Amino acid sequence: MSQAPNNSPKPRILVADDDGLVLATLCAGLRDEGYEVLEAASGEEAIEICERERPDLAILDIRMPGVSGIDAAHEIFKSAQVPFMFLSAFDDTETVKSAVSEGALGYLVKPIDTRQMVPPIEAALTRAAEISALRDKEVNLSAALASGREVSIAVGLVASNTGLTAQQAEDALRAYARSQRQRMADIASELISATETLSSLYQAIENAAAQRRNHNHS
Repeated sequence: MSQAPNNSPKPRILVADDDGLVLATLCAGLRDEGYEVLEAASGEEAIEICERERPDLAILDIRMPGVSGIDAAHEIFKSAQVPFMFLSAFDDTETVKSAVSEGALGYLVKPIDTRQMVPPIEAALTRAAEISALRDKEVNLSAALASGREVSIAVGLVASNTGLTAQQAEDALRAYARSQRQRMADIASELISATETLSSLYQAIENAAAQRRNHNHS
């Protein structure tokens, strides 16, 4: 029985190394393994490519002249949210600690056979997808919480200005949103914004009246 074709997009990986031979060898090997590969010969170029192309993973040589791999990783994750691994000829404790503190998803020691790179790369890609999903979930949760707070505030405003109970105010707000074919959260946001505008207007009028009274008494 033939297998169905895999139509999922190939992971895009950036490899950055100032050693041209190492860079060419690794990139050719990773392409043979089925990855789409972007190449960078410096930390500066790695940052530029990541900000423009947003690969799924960056593999950065730690000790590059100018912008090091660690500095590049910091900038890449801050500006483009691209997850990263480090590649180095050194496996001393301090270097590994630096990699871990920067949030690296893996650490590869040269020289390394391309096929040996595949399992840690796949593990890093899986972990990166999990982190991205958690981040999206957190953003959605934050938005939901903010929306819920706005609805609660709006219900309080309606109740205090109409004499309705909180439940009656919420029902009225929901009914109005339904009649306008809008989300309750959007109506709540509009109500809060209008209330803030009205409050500012009242304050400005009161300040103007106070200034006039002071002027008349002087």
